[in-house]
Amino acid sequence: MQLNRFMIRPLVEQGLREELGMGDTTGGFLVGDDPVQTGQIYVKGHGVVCGLLFADETIKQVDPEAEVEHLVKDGDTVEPGTVLLRIKARASCFFMIERAALDWIQQLSGIATRTRRYVELVQHTKVRLTDTRKGWPGLRMVQKYAVRVGGANNHIFNLTNCILVKDNHLKIAGGIRPAIEILRARAQHTFKIEVECETLEMVQEALDCGVEIIMFDNMDLEEMREGLKLVGGRAMTEASGGINESSIVPIAELGVDVISIGEITHTVRALDVSLDVQDIKPSALRTIGRLKAAQ
Repeated sequence: MQLNRFMIRPLVEQGLREELGMGDTTGGFLVGDDPVQTGQIYVKGHGVVCGLLFADETIKQVDPEAEVEHLVKDGDTVEPGTVLLRIKARASCFFMIERAALDWIQQLSGIATRTRRYVELVQHTKVRLTDTRKGWPGLRMVQKYAVRVGGANNHIFNLTNCILVKDNHLKIAGGIRPAIEILRARAQHTFKIEVECETLEMVQEALDCGVEIIMFDNMDLEEMREGLKLVGGRAMTEASGGINESSIVPIAELGVDVISIGEITHTVRALDVSLDVQDIKPSALRTIGRLKAAQ
């Protein structure tokens, strides 16, 4: 998955509209002749950087003549004090873009960093890690991009590009078999069918219907182990539901094909990112020094 300016431009515009409103009532009165200034965006933490194009586009929308130098790229591991971008722009630009540009980077870097942590935990197995659709409405594409930057894969993007039969579908259809029969008759023949199974009986019924993907939904380890025996390689298997750092390794070692994790997009700690005009401020330098000493 790749992003480009055409895809992100409306998102950046919306962020700036939210930030600027009717105008900057602090910086707008202070810039005078609006001289050109220099500054940098840098990190005060450890993580995987993501969202640089969003920051770049934010700057360029406010000051089309701004010069932005990228010192790292999305996916790079950074440490306290790493400068991400150097900026040369009008003084008013720094006031207007600071929060919006930093928010894109810190939130997306938080997703990429968390994702990388999970990827590293199970890198000794053959499991494929994916996200879910849990997260920020209207920004799913952006979150899924950050997951890819962190080294994992994407699950479905929306209701269009996958047949995923869940509990409410089964209630409406009257069970697994009638649901699968309807879908086989009506859905595009190129789609695989995945069924969310909460019990081993559901796994067996889905297999009897010839589904291509079995999801073990909120099952414990023993249930998944038995489920894998039932499947016996006849379908792809996915583990999902409440998976976290303490549970992911034993699940991966069972031999499931896919693990989907909602936490990497819906519960994220942002990377600490700052912007300073001219030199990095003394308090930030002290923070960076303490973090480096602690490491």
